Amino acid sequence: MKKIIVFLFSIFAISLVVNAQDKAIPTSDVAGTRIDSLPPGITNLPSSGRKIDTVKVEVPNIYVWKITPRLGERVFIPRDSAVIDFHQSMLVDGKDVAVGYLGNIGSPLQSKIFFNRPETSRFIFLDPVRVWRKNPEDQIFYNTKVPYSEIKYQSGGGGQSAENRFQAEITMNMGKKLNVGFNFDYIYSRGFYNSLANKGVTYDFYASYIGDKYKMHALFHNNNFTIIENGGIANPLYITNPDDPSIEEADFKGNSLDIPVRMTDTWNRMRGRHLYVTNRYDLGNDMEEYAVNDSVMGMRKKKDYIPLASAILTTHYTDQRRRFNSTYAGMDDLYTAQLWDNSASGWKEYAGEEQKIFKYDGDVDDYMSYYSFKNTLALAMNEGFRKWTKFGLTAFIEYDMRKYSMPNFIANDAGQAIGMQGSFSHYSQNALFVGGVLSKEKGKFLRYKATAEKDLINSDYRLEGEITTKLNFKNKDFSVKANAYIKNISPSFFQDNFSSKYWNWKDMGLKDTRKVYIGGEIVFPELSFSKTRISGGVETISGQIYYDKNGLVAQRGGDVQVISLRLDQNFQAGIFHWDNRAVYQYSNDEEAIPLPTLSVYSNIYITTKLARVLTLQLGADAHFHTKYYMPGYEPLTMQFYNQRDTKLGNFPVTTAYLNLHLKYTRFFIMMYNLTNGMGNGESFSLYRYPVNPRIMKLGISWRFNN
Repeated sequence: MKKIIVFLFSIFAISLVVNAQDKAIPTSDVAGTRIDSLPPGITNLPSSGRKIDTVKVEVPNIYVWKITPRLGERVFIPRDSAVIDFHQSMLVDGKDVAVGYLGNIGSPLQSKIFFNRPETSRFIFLDPVRVWRKNPEDQIFYNTKVPYSEIKYQSGGGGQSAENRFQAEITMNMGKKLNVGFNFDYIYSRGFYNSLANKGVTYDFYASYIGDKYKMHALFHNNNFTIIENGGIANPLYITNPDDPSIEEADFKGNSLDIPVRMTDTWNRMRGRHLYVTNRYDLGNDMEEYAVNDSVMGMRKKKDYIPLASAILTTHYTDQRRRFNSTYAGMDDLYTAQLWDNSASGWKEYAGEEQKIFKYDGDVDDYMSYYSFKNTLALAMNEGFRKWTKFGLTAFIEYDMRKYSMPNFIANDAGQAIGMQGSFSHYSQNALFVGGVLSKEKGKFLRYKATAEKDLINSDYRLEGEITTKLNFKNKDFSVKANAYIKNISPSFFQDNFSSKYWNWKDMGLKDTRKVYIGGEIVFPELSFSKTRISGGVETISGQIYYDKNGLVAQRGGDVQVISLRLDQNFQAGIFHWDNRAVYQYSNDEEAIPLPTLSVYSNIYITTKLARVLTLQLGADAHFHTKYYMPGYEPLTMQFYNQRDTKLGNFPVTTAYLNLHLKYTRFFIMMYNLTNGMGNGESFSLYRYPVNPRIMKLGISWRFNN
């Protein structure tokens, strides 16, 4: 009843807005994304986005962009004002075709689409919460003639299982060149399973200055996450077969909160911040002399001026801290104390009196930290400053100073403990990259970009390139893109070193990971009833680092090959729509890289306008993937490990939804996981982590442009 009342109240509020707001509707493309949010001439860019200099072009009231983190180049994007599929943008499942997570919004997650997973960062504990925080390349910068603000709120469940998220943003220009803004994101989710709550608070201040010669972007971002860990449910049979005789005596009455879990009173806490500033100054004279009359000369800015070169200075400071706490009395029964023995090149378990050397008594309190201070200096020759310069060329040098700390519970070469509980070891690391970028970002039929970089101190290097062209077939344009890379990546510090009450390894001798990839994409001409895009790629990985069936770090000695093919196919007939995304994946070593063979997202809906101003979308969608050895999640390391006990999958997570869009207001109401308990019952997102049961969710987004 409470949900019905909230829904009716929301409909009433929207009806009031209908009467109060202007009847004009902003223009949209077929996909529902506003095209008036981009500067003129940018709507024809490839879907990946490109950097564009928009000095002296006519722009709309509001346009937005992101930046490349190293060089501060602007990449213009559409604003988040989608008319359709608003509900998916607010779901964890909506982050990709297939996603594995703990069940709650704000919880650790991993894409099940291999090529959509970001590279392992230098502080690996942040990787599982990557989508809930911001790096500089994730920040959206604005230019707006009027103050702009937006509020988003979503809610699901209730009582002991409620989940809520509140987001707010305000930004404004102070003159034509300077913009400042503030963003706040609060997540609080109690969870539908015992001891699985989480809370996330992030906020950032940002600013941009876009002058004729000088451009600046600045960001201060703070993240604060608390994840209550339960280690997953004690027995998957509570979900797959609750009538199994082996669980008859358990105190389980069908409520998800009654299902026993592996641990309680256990937390992972993440704290950290970014401070980022990038400066770009254009070199050259943008003024010219002209005759005012026969006797008077004046100065004016050159028309369509492109500077000869640009000097770039980027500074990025980040520090992050992770603390793992537990007062759960049964932790010693879950974990066996293990130490990596370099001399024997294997894991060694300790028991009895010997164990006391390596496992301290008492509660778990493991603390690890990382900070990085990075500076980049670059000089860019700009494309098109002369008619014969059909490309841009950039050279850069970057120095990264890194510091790490972790608990001092590791044994030395003599097999003796080198520290005591509460003490820490500190480590330093440095990197010095040199490299260059060759690019052609202008032109309709051919664009390309090639990047090369080498770490002069370490063994890391990268060679990356992509080329995009447009072809014409029967008077219809379609675009083709090819991309490739070769990367040599040294192990992250906390992959090669880890120290805790239970698991310890130091200088395991992990080797570099080398990746060779080639892929491409074809976007076919858009038809009145169909939109089609095909993409795919092949990657060969030498020295793949992963976490094995026991949750411990491991490395594959030989090559692992991954093949992926993706089809995006949308159909339309009047108000009827059927949108599909299907991904085929193959891994020749499922112990190192387990992947579902087929992952599908399908969305069937109708969309129409009511009273010419209110856009309605009514439909149902589903996320589905085939059975495979679905990864598990290990709270002790905050990493996803490759279990080999059970194959899970072939279960669709379905949603019935209603989306409403009225100019500055978006609203959704949905019934999530309609198929709960049906089919094979294997409704797991990760091993031991079931999908949330059937619940109602709702959300609203309200923008203010005044």
